[in-house]
Amino acid sequence: MIKVLIITLYSGENEYNQCCQSVEEQQGFIIEHKIIKDLPKQEAHQKLYKNFNNNRSNFDYFAKLDADMAFSNPNALNNILQNFNKDVDIVSATVHDGITNSDMQSFNVFSSRCYFKFDTNDPLFTDSLEIEYEGQQVSYVDVERNVLHAFNPSPFQAFMFGVHRSLKVVQPGTKIPKINSSYHQLRILNQAYLNYKRTGSVHAKNALLGATLVFQGLIETQALYQKKDYIDVFEKYVIQEELDYIDPRLSTRKFISLHKILGKKRFFKGTFHILIKKLRIVNKHN
Repeated sequence: MIKVLIITLYSGENEYNQCCQSVEEQQGFIIEHKIIKDLPKQEAHQKLYKNFNNNRSNFDYFAKLDADMAFSNPNALNNILQNFNKDVDIVSATVHDGITNSDMQSFNVFSSRCYFKFDTNDPLFTDSLEIEYEGQQVSYVDVERNVLHAFNPSPFQAFMFGVHRSLKVVQPGTKIPKINSSYHQLRILNQAYLNYKRTGSVHAKNALLGATLVFQGLIETQALYQKKDYIDVFEKYVIQEELDYIDPRLSTRKFISLHKILGKKRFFKGTFHILIKKLRIVNKHN
């Protein structure tokens, strides 16, 4: 029978019990579920990917299911694994997110042929690392919504959603921002804004307040270390209601609007960098 190692990173998420229960309910596989608790974000991810490497001979597939995620039905993992064949090494399925009320990237499953260069990630983009594999990566929009994300967040958890993603937009301390990543995260935050305006979602509002603090320069850390480091600022600006507005830059998802967030100089540097990179790829293929 197919063996799957699932690792969950936990730091106080509301959905943790549902996450664990949903793993137990999966049918058709031998599953081992490991939990990594309360480590700084980069350290937790490096430990996870080390664990994947050390177990390549013991399992057929690996997956990271965060503590704010859960499988939506007992056949969810099986549905996703149906996308594998002998030529595919990574399958990425969208998850349905509760804060934005939309589908977003992504739940990833890896074959045991993958090797993870765990020390190539950075403190902010902790899931972005070098992976060696010979096959293909399949990415798709999962209309069945087999994986749910942030479906019952605490107020602080929703706040941190906004902080984390807005830090990925601003990328404090970097001279040349990863402009594609900035734009991707801005679109997610804008989806939260639209959800808030449409439904009045308190979860979305708390996320937008967190993003506002970053956009206003009140949170400037270059990396997201541990969520508990942000409790004081959450209590000051959200619980005590010292912040009573949402940054208007969250109301748009236009690419050009990034210059108002990053500053014109950093915006043009990031845009120029990605254009040069694309030109090199075109010239290489020609």
